[in-house]
Amino acid sequence: MHETERNDAELALAAAGGDERAFTELMRRYKEPLYRYIHRCMQGSDDAYDVLQDAFAAAWSGLARYDPSRKFSTWLYHIALNKVRDHGRKRAVRSFFFTAAPLDGPDRPDIADPSQNISEEYERRDELARVSALIDALPGKLKQAFTLQVLQDLPQSEVADILGVSVKTVETRVYRARKSLQSQVNADN
Repeated sequence: MHETERNDAELALAAAGGDERAFTELMRRYKEPLYRYIHRCMQGSDDAYDVLQDAFAAAWSGLARYDPSRKFSTWLYHIALNKVRDHGRKRAVRSFFFTAAPLDGPDRPDIADPSQNISEEYERRDELARVSALIDALPGKLKQAFTLQVLQDLPQSEVADILGVSVKTVETRVYRARKSLQSQVNADN
C-alpha cells in the first residue's frame, strides 16, 4: 500500500517503526495548515517556520507516545501549540528581534507598473492588516480557540482536545472572540 493511501494513524505507526517515508507523508499532509496555525499564533513572526520544524522534530521523536486511537492531527496541533508557547518564553527573554520590513521586500507592489492599482492594493492590505491585528490583540485563550476553529476550520471537538478544554469552553471562547472582534470593527466604523 502506498503512503498516500494510508490513514494518519497507520502512517504514524509505520513512522514509529522507523519508516521515514511514512513520516514524510504526514509532514506533507500537515505542513501547510500547521504552518498557518503557528504563523497566526505567533502574530506573523518570521520564526514561524522554525517553530514548525521544531514541532515536526518533536513529533518524530515522540511518535512512540502517540495513541493511534486518537486523531493524529489533534496530537500534532497540541505539540505545535507547546512549541509556540516555548518560543514565546524564549522570545520574552531575548527581546531584540528585528521587526522592520525592507523597502524592497517581495510584498511591496511595483509602483512603476501602471497595471497595478496601488491605492486599492494598499487598501486591501490595510484592511487585512487591521483585521489581523484585531485577531492578534484578542486574549490568548480566545485567540487560540478562534484561530483553530474559525481560521483553521477544525471541529470544536478537535479544538477542545488540542487545548485540553471542554467543547463548551471552545464554543464560549469562539463566541467571545467573535463578539469582541465585531464590537471593535463596529467601533472603528
